[in-house]
Amino acid sequence: MPTWMALAACVALACGALGWLSVTTLRLERAEAQTRAESRVEERVRLALWRMDGRLARLLAQESTRVVSAWEPFYVPLHVFAQEGNAPGPAAARIASPLLYGTPDEVRLHFAFQERGPLRSPQVPVGGQHTLALTAGARSEQLQQYGARLAELQARLDRRVLLQLETGTPSPETVIAAREPSAIEFNRRQMQAIGNAAYLQMPGEAPEDVAPTAQEVQVSPMVPVWMGDELLLVRQVTRERGGVEVQGAWLDWARIQSLLLAEVTDLLPAAVLERVPPGAGDLLERRLASLPVRLIPGALPAAEPPGGSPVIWSLVVAWSALVVALVAVGLLLFGALSLSERRAAFVSAVTHELRTPLTTFRMYAEMLAEGMVTDEAQRRGYYETLQRESNRLAHLVENVLAYARLERKRSPKAAEPLALGGFLRDSLGRSEERAREAGMSLVLELPEALEAAQVRVEPSAAEQVLFNLVDNACKYAHGAEDTRIHVRAERRGSRLAIVVADHGQGVSRTDAKSLFEPFSKSSERAAESGPGVGLGLALSRRLARAMGAELRYEGGQGTGAVFAFLLRTP
Repeated sequence: MPTWMALAACVALACGALGWLSVTTLRLERAEAQTRAESRVEERVRLALWRMDGRLARLLAQESTRVVSAWEPFYVPLHVFAQEGNAPGPAAARIASPLLYGTPDEVRLHFAFQERGPLRSPQVPVGGQHTLALTAGARSEQLQQYGARLAELQARLDRRVLLQLETGTPSPETVIAAREPSAIEFNRRQMQAIGNAAYLQMPGEAPEDVAPTAQEVQVSPMVPVWMGDELLLVRQVTRERGGVEVQGAWLDWARIQSLLLAEVTDLLPAAVLERVPPGAGDLLERRLASLPVRLIPGALPAAEPPGGSPVIWSLVVAWSALVVALVAVGLLLFGALSLSERRAAFVSAVTHELRTPLTTFRMYAEMLAEGMVTDEAQRRGYYETLQRESNRLAHLVENVLAYARLERKRSPKAAEPLALGGFLRDSLGRSEERAREAGMSLVLELPEALEAAQVRVEPSAAEQVLFNLVDNACKYAHGAEDTRIHVRAERRGSRLAIVVADHGQGVSRTDAKSLFEPFSKSSERAAESGPGVGLGLALSRRLARAMGAELRYEGGQGTGAVFAFLLRTP
């Protein structure tokens, strides 16, 4: 019991240590995998933001560089001022604005208004300009569609917010002031957008638009603004005379969103865009530099290495090795303890087996040496008893030595072909004498057809097997009404069987399980049953298998013991 408790403690310690190591390793592996996944997502987000800002650059540059006069359906071109002076009359030639004939795909409507003026659009001419627009080639259906959009925008627009909007181009010093990684990345994209349009963002009006002597005009950059769920691009135009005017473009956010997501579908297939409401402050993480929109990357497919994680396989190998080692140690310990118990039982049984004949030897030898036995018949009886006991001791020693030779891997001599009849008659002499000593008779049943049959045996080993079987019958069938011990030959397929059977009580099912185990009989069992140490049958089976034969028990309890010695044929 202490040995098994020590083994259990060692097993618990080893499993606990490896379990703690496994948990720690898996936790670190999960943390590392999560870090790799986050890095993978952030890298894809960075590339996606650059793509989307690049996709928007053309639209923003196009709208930012439109001349101020383009927000009127018709305007007076510059060459009129050059020919007629700074104050052209009502009859001066006017040309149609490019915006009169439609908007880009991403823009729903262009609009403009002053603080106290109506909301107007270059796509919706009013009064006489409507008739002029139709004459200039504008389609009536298109003008009606834009008129409906202008009415819709009129209901949603908050002029006060747009008039108070602060617009301006951030300086490079202001842009790069933030030190957070997300802010630095945002600033880089913003500076790129500023650099792309810097040469187009002039502090005053373009020379092609208004004569320099007419009036001074200040134009702010276009900035994106959310008005509810609608996205606008607006700028403020400040004239020396005329106050502040807001010009802008009502963007088609649904279309822009689908175009941007299609641009990055290979990087982020589940990405969505959400608007950044006013007042979000400096929250720049995953935010576009062109629009007040934040990118939500969505879930990415797991990128596990093929064949599973090496860490998992290493832990599986480690646990497998530990289990194999523990099982091996347990089996080794179990075998050692079992062997120790069998040896202790063997020593106990041998001691019991030796005590009786040695006591007989000492007592009879003293009586004969001192001349205490004077009757010749009695003296002859004493001599015969001493002879039987010496034979018994010799047989015990012979079995122990033969088993020791087999344990040391010293096999018997090679088997040779012999005639079955001659082999049986030569081998059963000692067995017949043992049966007579036990008051029993040995009956040989050999069919004539098998008399000359050839078998492959090692004679001395096969003789010892037969003697052990007969000796067992003499021990355990002694006292039966039928004192015969049958030795008969049978053909069983390709083999010849020598069957040894008696008429005793047989072997119980419990004892049959350990019948061929060595040292299976303790001194107590030896005292309760016939003499012996439980080695004869184990030795006989090993001798039989060493020559290519087999030994089996085929009887049952109450029907006598039946053993079959199956021999090979040449």
